[in-house]
Amino acid sequence: MTTDRLAGKVVIVTGGTRGMGEAIVRGVVHHGGKVVFGGRDETAGTAIANALGEDAAYVRQDVTARDDWVRIVETALTRFGRITGLVNNAGEAHSATLRNITDQDFARQVAVNQTSVMLGMQHVVAPMRDHGSGSIVNVSSPAGVRAHPGLVPYAGAKAAVVGMSLAAAGELAHRAIRVNVIVPGFFATRLLDESSGGQGRSIGAERTPMRRVASPEEIVGPVVFLLSDEASFVTGATLAVDGGLTA
Repeated sequence: MTTDRLAGKVVIVTGGTRGMGEAIVRGVVHHGGKVVFGGRDETAGTAIANALGEDAAYVRQDVTARDDWVRIVETALTRFGRITGLVNNAGEAHSATLRNITDQDFARQVAVNQTSVMLGMQHVVAPMRDHGSGSIVNVSSPAGVRAHPGLVPYAGAKAAVVGMSLAAAGELAHRAIRVNVIVPGFFATRLLDESSGGQGRSIGAERTPMRRVASPEEIVGPVVFLLSDEASFVTGATLAVDGGLTA
């Protein structure tokens, strides 16, 4: 059964063609909103948009490219007339010891996990200001708030997401544009399945105090809350959705 928690909302979601991003895309529509989502997998993106019908649109997007941000914002405005929400979900992790990190590895991790978040926020502020309010949800990581050896560039970028979000929350509060952070723990996605030699799920469950990994759908409720008017007085907050991992 669908709900109207996001009725009247138009949300851009990055990294929306699989895993948590796909769950968020489907969740926005399920809760009564419209969604424009990006990702590099055109086959998956097109299939998801077709399944969701007129309330969803897919745009092939490289989140590190400013031109692609212009295109996805223009698509949302043309198709639905406004932008009320942004979920900066896209990201990737590269594991390497500190001494083995290359300049290229570092630059890529910063571009995908940090610069993309800044670009997204930059490009939705004007439409949100025109609308009169907005909600930005930036996805960080436990690696950004606690020690995770072997992930120095990724951890640095995800920590920066938290810092940038706090600064943006303070800067945009008088415009009624809210900026909050989600810190997801271990989720049962293809990325986790492909990590640690195929042992990602078992390792994640062992490290999580709740002794399990989450399904992608378990990210939807917290994100929908932050996008909705239920969170109208919530900004500058960091919400851990991690089974107690960062606690």
